[in-house]
Amino acid sequence: MDTIDAAPRAWLKDFGHYAIGFVVWGALLSFLQPVTTAQMSFWAVKGLQAVLGAGFGVVCAIAFTLLQNGLNQARRKAISWVLAIGTWSLMNLALAFAMGRFG
Repeated sequence: MDTIDAAPRAWLKDFGHYAIGFVVWGALLSFLQPVTTAQMSFWAVKGLQAVLGAGFGVVCAIAFTLLQNGLNQARRKAISWVLAIGTWSLMNLALAFAMGRFG
């Protein structure tokens, strides 16, 4: 009987490359948010915003990498941009929902 040994799909292929971009954008965009509380010093709040934004970027990078390797193995630019923007938007909506529901 002839069996075909398919190569296992590398689900986290290029994760490091994507993680750098998402972490930088997440930290930068979070850092640029206004400070709305006076309970902590200004720079402590900015540092916290940057760290939380970087964590958000890691989560987005994981989701994007899985989607990219599952749905866009040919690496077509248009689909990559749709997946990147869609991942960022859906993660923001999920975070907003979770903060409203549980926060």
